[in-house]
Amino acid sequence: MKGDKTMRYLILFVLSGFLSIGLNANAEQEGKEVFDSLHCAVCHKPDTGTTPSLKEMSAAYRGKEGQLLDYFRGEVESIINPAKKETMKRYIEKTKELKEEDRKTLADFILSH
Repeated sequence: MKGDKTMRYLILFVLSGFLSIGLNANAEQEGKEVFDSLHCAVCHKPDTGTTPSLKEMSAAYRGKEGQLLDYFRGEVESIINPAKKETMKRYIEKTKELKEEDRKTLADFILSH
């Protein structure tokens, strides 16, 4: 009897892990879709490029998700390269138009690198 209960808990634990992995993959895919729809990938590559890479952005904003979201809302300047403000202006106008949920998904995608 006790072994059956332990086995059920173990199965539930393993299944919840698989569900979590699936949800994370789905969230990452949704973030990539927002990223791609805004044409961010034209300049921001995973780990190289003339502008900050996703890896560089993730490192700069790690632990500062709120500040990244504020940047996407157009409320603060970038902490990475403020000199590119004029270049980024039209893109930030697009992130300002996003639903808050999509901005969060975009931030999570960037921070996952």
